[in-house]
Amino acid sequence: MPYTKQDLKNLHLDEAKPIDSYPIVHLNIFDNINDIELNSRVKDEYRYTLEIYKEYLEIITKLNKSTQDKLLRDFKNTEVIDNHTLEAESYDRISTFNIHHNSIAFNYLLRKLFVEQKPLSPNIMAKGYEILMRGTSNEKEIKANHRKNNNHIVGYFDENERIIDFLPISYDEIEWALAYFISYFNQPELKEEDLLIKPLVLHGLIAALQMYEDGNTRLGRTFQHLKLFMLTNKFLDVDLKLPILYFSRTYLPYRKQYRDSIAKIATYPSNDKWNEWILFNLRRIQDQINLNESNLSRMLIK
Repeated sequence: MPYTKQDLKNLHLDEAKPIDSYPIVHLNIFDNINDIELNSRVKDEYRYTLEIYKEYLEIITKLNKSTQDKLLRDFKNTEVIDNHTLEAESYDRISTFNIHHNSIAFNYLLRKLFVEQKPLSPNIMAKGYEILMRGTSNEKEIKANHRKNNNHIVGYFDENERIIDFLPISYDEIEWALAYFISYFNQPELKEEDLLIKPLVLHGLIAALQMYEDGNTRLGRTFQHLKLFMLTNKFLDVDLKLPILYFSRTYLPYRKQYRDSIAKIATYPSNDKWNEWILFNLRRIQDQINLNESNLSRMLIK
């Protein structure tokens, strides 16, 4: 069943208003993800981003193996901090718990989906989520499975006023949403354009659907970086063992734009809104490449 009057009451919303007057995520978010048509502006940004990504990849792959391995581990450890910092977690708590933990979500997903080459499944996704939430402030309240109710609003408070970005997909549709997401993730990529676009769409889907009680955007970024890594090996003829790029840090100065972009694809998943989301994220890729290149010398002598 969809949202009910009782759901609105539980959320302290106006029950007198029609339910469909609230911005609610529906399964139609999947309708055009396989045939998003990039507009001319996004195509130009895509070509530029791919060009500098390939140049950056060449820098990394020219390093000797031991140096490259150390650098990629440093990138991954930094991402653990940045991913949680974006969700306003404690730096000290995350750094001591997660950096030295051998079973963080990315390691688990990397092993299952890349090393063992298993297709993504509901069990793998649930386990990855559960590991991701270890060591967070909400660890004790989080269960490995998806939401079982509609007691969740995506929004924020502005001077004590509650701002509603959107209501996530109804819990009774989450099983369908997971099936669609998993099918899209496992679907073979046939064109090089998928290299940068598909990871961003995966991120957007998880962030917009809000299938879990907490950590949805964190999970979305994790899948984004994992798929980018997998497609880099596939399309660019390299044999990397870890990603060369994570870009959670570059979202930090753009928190509101990030949240607004997610809300747009959540409630109005049109081709135009997907283009806006892709453009926003391509620029975050550019930011992180520039940041990594500027810090490369310092990281190599640490």
